[in-house]
Amino acid sequence: MEARPSFYSAGISLFETICLAAGIGISIGMFAGTTGLEGAARGRMTLLSVVIGLAFGYLVSSVSDGPVLAAIFSTAVFAGLSCAVISGVIAGASRRGGTAALAFITIFVALLIAVVSIVVPPVAILPSAALIWLAISRNRRADRKHAGLRVLR
Repeated sequence: MEARPSFYSAGISLFETICLAAGIGISIGMFAGTTGLEGAARGRMTLLSVVIGLAFGYLVSSVSDGPVLAAIFSTAVFAGLSCAVISGVIAGASRRGGTAALAFITIFVALLIAVVSIVVPPVAILPSAALIWLAISRNRRADRKHAGLRVLR
């Protein structure tokens, strides 16, 4: 019976590579999202985080010796998604009088996600699920918020 290779040995599985890349991508997007930009500036920051995610995805795949395309794609997707969602949360909080402490807490959580994803890659499923849930719930809340403004035909 062959022993499973450790994370630090060459050739981690496709699933672990995707989880590791997703955790790193979420961290990159959270760092970029702490700016709290809105409108076109948010789009440019999201695009920048996707490009940074592409570069880090390649680094993740080369260090872990995992599948390159899976790492690049998942890092870029999660970097863009988390940047857009976190930027909206930070912008909304700052409109309501939020402080810089929220950005500090976000950066701390991003570092924590990155470290945990490096040590135990499958744990990155939890922040990925939380991020997707946050995006869906914010979208539903925005639809309900503007429902009264629509003209009924």
